[in-house]
Amino acid sequence: MERAVEWFVVVTGVPVGLSHLLRPADWADAFRRLHGCGRAGAFANGGLSLGVGAVIVAGHGSWAWPGAILTGFGWLLVAKGTVCLLLPDQALRSMERGGNRPHGFVPAGLLLLAVGGWAGYCLWLGSPESK
Repeated sequence: MERAVEWFVVVTGVPVGLSHLLRPADWADAFRRLHGCGRAGAFANGGLSLGVGAVIVAGHGSWAWPGAILTGFGWLLVAKGTVCLLLPDQALRSMERGGNRPHGFVPAGLLLLAVGGWAGYCLWLGSPESK
């Protein structure tokens, strides 16, 4: 199951990370539009983060090196989604900042590329269970 999650992170993290780098103004526009939806926008943003994070955590619960990075990333997404769902006004403030600062999506894109690359590294190493 861990290998499937590693593939999931590569296949989703790399294109989303690249789009953050190449299309930051479009991401800012998306956040402005979600912010404009009010709490419903915060719930949509939170649901996406929670869903992806839950998939990672459910299928990659190992805290052994090097996969622990992916497990930790999954838990961070779960935390982000939970905050958005339970504290939508706080999430809206964050989304407003993101909507007003397109350049802020570039570091997030670099982080996503790094996580996607790390997942690829984990695949290349192979999990101990698959050897």
